[in-house]
Amino acid sequence: MRTLVDEEIFSPVAEILRSVASMVRSGKRITLSSTDSTLTSSLAMAPIEAALLDEGIPYSRVITNRPEEKSAGLTPPFILFDPSLEEFSFDSNIPAVVIGADVPTTAHMGQQGKGRNGALTPAAISHALAQLISPTGKRVRRMRPWSISGNWIHPSMDTTYDPVFTTLRDLLEDEGTISVVPLPEVPLLEPSTRPWIDEGDLVAVKERWPHLDAEGRARAISHLMRPGLTSSTPSTSRFEELGWHCILAPSWVHDLADQIRMATLLWKEMDNNLAAGKVIDALISNGALFPTLSE
Repeated sequence: MRTLVDEEIFSPVAEILRSVASMVRSGKRITLSSTDSTLTSSLAMAPIEAALLDEGIPYSRVITNRPEEKSAGLTPPFILFDPSLEEFSFDSNIPAVVIGADVPTTAHMGQQGKGRNGALTPAAISHALAQLISPTGKRVRRMRPWSISGNWIHPSMDTTYDPVFTTLRDLLEDEGTISVVPLPEVPLLEPSTRPWIDEGDLVAVKERWPHLDAEGRARAISHLMRPGLTSSTPSTSRFEELGWHCILAPSWVHDLADQIRMATLLWKEMDNNLAAGKVIDALISNGALFPTLSE
């Protein structure tokens, strides 16, 4: 696997992340705390917890769901996830880490290397830190496809092209961590993610798929996705990903978009803290939120 902090898009946070990793690897008991129990914070907390487990570093998890408390009462060293703060910082004197809102970065795209501005999400930052803490950790490696998850749920995907999402997607595909496949190659689909898809048409396309040439496959996907063009959502960039660039890890039966969609439903079915804990535990245990091929 490539080292995430060595990638250009992580340059704004690379130095801090290396310092934080040295602090964490000292072996002292560390507290992971979040001021909210949202899916965004859960996706950011999980890789750090996985790295601590892989390295046998003692820790505790605290989800306060009370932003006004901030770091009050936390025993150093600690890592605080607080999306209300516009910062990413490390104070070696406490020691304490604050992973707040997104960090601006630049991705150079295309043959001419044109710079495009984007955002490093807390999830992406946490995965880069987790890799530094546990470079060969089994849980960290299994969770690596989720380093792109923060950008998938980021609002920029609903408004414009996200260069950081594309950069991470291409990086993960190049190293073999994920496969980027067209819709008919996803084993199972959650209907609510793509409500415009006709189930009968999808079954027919999947049956014919192995026998279609490139042109036939292009027509088949266009036929499946066309009804969604009349809707105001999703955005064009997200729509393209949902039809032509579905993200799968080797053992997944649901793609990334479906798993995130199904995860959001947990917050409607149970207490927020319970939902957050369920997501974190599932990612650490299975590297997926919903059944894998081995289950």
